[in-house]
Amino acid sequence: MTKDTDDRTVTAEQVLKFLADNPDFLAGLSQQIPTSETDSKIIDLTPAIAKKARSEARKIGQQKKSIISLATENMVNWKRLHHAALALLAAQNANQLFHVIAEEFPPIFDLSSCYLITASPVMYDLAARDRAILCTDKTLAEITAGNTLTLGTPAQAIKALIDCAPQSCAIVALPDQLAAPVAQTILVLGGKTDTSFTPDLANDLLILLAEMVGVALTACLERTSAETN
Repeated sequence: MTKDTDDRTVTAEQVLKFLADNPDFLAGLSQQIPTSETDSKIIDLTPAIAKKARSEARKIGQQKKSIISLATENMVNWKRLHHAALALLAAQNANQLFHVIAEEFPPIFDLSSCYLITASPVMYDLAARDRAILCTDKTLAEITAGNTLTLGTPAQAIKALIDCAPQSCAIVALPDQLAAPVAQTILVLGGKTDTSFTPDLANDLLILLAEMVGVALTACLERTSAETN
């Protein structure tokens, strides 16, 4: 029995070897109790534990703030999208619809400007009071470069069409499953700063906005065609 007890006893050499192999185990995390009444060999880990607890609490607090901030931002964006949807639904004719896109979208989404650029003469004619910009199919292809969504500094092709080009922009192609005049049109959202639209920006809401605009324009085209016939 004595031998078994000796085998389970941790020796001073084992402790020293462990501390040598793990130099950070107690470094900065412990201190001796500075009292003459206590054995100086006793190490008080209470301050280290308290310090670690405070550090973990700060991390958790920062994570909660980050989650709350993200949730708040998402809520704001969804509210903006909701207001845009209501404005599109309230438009009763082509003139009102293009007014919503050009004049109401900027304050709703905190933009410097908002444009529709189209290669369709039908869409251009529908847009009263120069609410849309007409370009060639080639120019439209240069602007989109075959992408559904482009974020960042406006390309030269955009600057050539817009007198006062934004510092950054989001170029969103309207759904190509819709009627040709709509599929030949893009939505350009102008940012107020060069960081308003960056390539790492989440794009789900932008795609959804373009789909809403595309559907609204399609309905407008159908109403106009029915009234003409």
